[in-house]
Amino acid sequence: MNPSAESVKESRNYRVSEQIINPDQEKAILHTAGPAQIIAGPGSGKTFVTVHRILHLIMKQGVDPARILVITFTKAAALEMQERFFRLTQPERPPVRFGTFHAVFYHILKQSAHYRGYSIMTESEKRKQIRQLVHLHNHFACVREEDLEELIDSVGFCKMTGKVRPLSIEGIGEEDILFLVKEYKSYQQEFRQMDFDDIMIHCHRLLREDRELLGRWQEQSQYILVDEFQDISPLQYEIVRMLAAPQHNLFIVGDDDQSVYGFRGASPDSMQRFRRDYPAAAVVLLDRNYRCHKQITAAALRVIGENQHRIDKRICAVHEKGEGFRLLQCENEEEMRQTFVREIRERQRAGLLSNCAVICRTNYDCAMWAQVLRRHGIPFSMKERPGNRFRHFVVLDIMAYLELAEEMANVDAKRCSAGIRNPAAEASGHETARCPYGTGISVGVSRKYFLRIMNRPVRYLKRDIVTEETVREEVLLACYRNSAILQERVRRLFQDIRNLRGRKLYLQIHYIRNIIGYDGYLREKYKGPKADELIRIAVQFQEVSRGFSSLQDMKEYIAGYEETLKDIQEQKQEKEDAVNLLTMHASKGLEFDSVYLPDCQEGKIPSAKAVTEEEIEEERRMFYVAMTRARHSLCLMTAKGRTGKDAPSRFLACLTDHVSSASPSSSSSNSAASRYSSKASATASYSSSSSI
Repeated sequence: MNPSAESVKESRNYRVSEQIINPDQEKAILHTAGPAQIIAGPGSGKTFVTVHRILHLIMKQGVDPARILVITFTKAAALEMQERFFRLTQPERPPVRFGTFHAVFYHILKQSAHYRGYSIMTESEKRKQIRQLVHLHNHFACVREEDLEELIDSVGFCKMTGKVRPLSIEGIGEEDILFLVKEYKSYQQEFRQMDFDDIMIHCHRLLREDRELLGRWQEQSQYILVDEFQDISPLQYEIVRMLAAPQHNLFIVGDDDQSVYGFRGASPDSMQRFRRDYPAAAVVLLDRNYRCHKQITAAALRVIGENQHRIDKRICAVHEKGEGFRLLQCENEEEMRQTFVREIRERQRAGLLSNCAVICRTNYDCAMWAQVLRRHGIPFSMKERPGNRFRHFVVLDIMAYLELAEEMANVDAKRCSAGIRNPAAEASGHETARCPYGTGISVGVSRKYFLRIMNRPVRYLKRDIVTEETVREEVLLACYRNSAILQERVRRLFQDIRNLRGRKLYLQIHYIRNIIGYDGYLREKYKGPKADELIRIAVQFQEVSRGFSSLQDMKEYIAGYEETLKDIQEQKQEKEDAVNLLTMHASKGLEFDSVYLPDCQEGKIPSAKAVTEEEIEEERRMFYVAMTRARHSLCLMTAKGRTGKDAPSRFLACLTDHVSSASPSSSSSNSAASRYSSKASATASYSSSSSI
């Protein structure tokens, strides 16, 4: 036995954990040599198993701690696992290595003289540099601000795969992407910088080419443990397999049902591939959920059981403490908000906000619910920093049309107050039309809004003729006196703006999209999936507009939303008793006493972007992950919807026997006192099940 292992074993302060270990956990912990796949469902104690397996290797098998390598995905997860391990070995701190994939791979690169002196670019630094290269070269003069993210993502995809995926950016082809990749690589080489993609690419190449270095790392990493294996990318997997050879003491822990990072290249198939690559591997299913109430576990299993491409598993829960599972169906979105606020206030009075989470599909949805909480004076905490969807160019374009229509309506009001009549307009059936010369009131609209929409859709109007701050129809007609076609387009544009007046906001946006032809403009300019995504943003904005009686009301709401974003940005520290707001991706690895999943609607979960069977199954896995964050209480909230596009989520179809009304009488049938007796009792009710 090596000295480090001996010192841990003989430490007077060390004692074997007194926690109850179930047979499957014991089997995993006692696995010694060769490959092993541990399928760990939610709340099954995977971290407990991992740290005790490390301890077993050292204590019982005499493995040198310095030969053990533990890899996970985030720095926080690596530190938590390391701390839990050291608590078992205190006061000793065995030299077991814990790290993220990127940290381990970067450490390997630094062993080579070629890569010494390189610095790591953060994701924001990478994106900033590619933006600068785009603005620097004339190749990309046609690229608009809203196209930059697609262009940046294409650079990363090309670097990782060597392929150029189809783009929806007009005027940009494969040669332009290859040129941009080459320029970006040249910049990195000149300033000796690597981004996270480079770390994996270079590490894989280095280990393939330098057999001596690979041998040294294989000697140092005789026992490799990988956490959250379902999230591994193909390249990461190849590197891990190289390091684990030739002894193949590779111990992987994961759950294919919790694979939610397809956009990074991860796939639930990694669990199946491991079995193909290591057919003799030991397979252990940790099938006891120590976290979730039995009702929550059963409901979550119903949902994930709808996926076809998964490892079949049976999970059982061990406690029934708390409210369990509820599915509330509301008449509409307003009732959903009212019900949500009412329930959160009950938890606030019981002092239970900090153990309550609201989990949404996107940052945008989180910000919407943050605004609801802010409006009702309920404290919230949100670590993610959402962007402002109302600043998206599609929304700004539609808002510009609405602003122009509002200005036209104001001109109408002035004309009416001045007693001016327009016989031609009256004869044509319109209450008002552009005021003829000599009346003293002429139709004029703001230049900034007009410039934004004058060629959306394309009308071939020139920007240089719009020189005044107020744009007048008669002036434009005079400028195009020699072109009957362009004059007709000017008249049509102003008439379309007039036609928006007097309609509800929702119908105004419908008119802009379908009659004026804004959706057609997006399809023509962007084509394919990009156009579909932009049209979805227009549809979402139109749906949001249903709740407002006027443009002014909407603008006040947007101003409040932007104030909420400012509050989120300025949050310096966690509040003592505040609702936790987070996305489904961010919720992974966390757990809360109570969890709310609002907006369980088609188009949100699953996302409207998910089209293929593979994409829908990943959305369902995300929903499953969010559901299984709840210990004692899980509440799914949905509204009836107006159309099939915003109907209750298809993921709820298997849970219809749990549906209850969201009316005040039913949702508050149990008093706050009976449901949330005290913070102390809530904490005590979990203590007996928190041993894992």
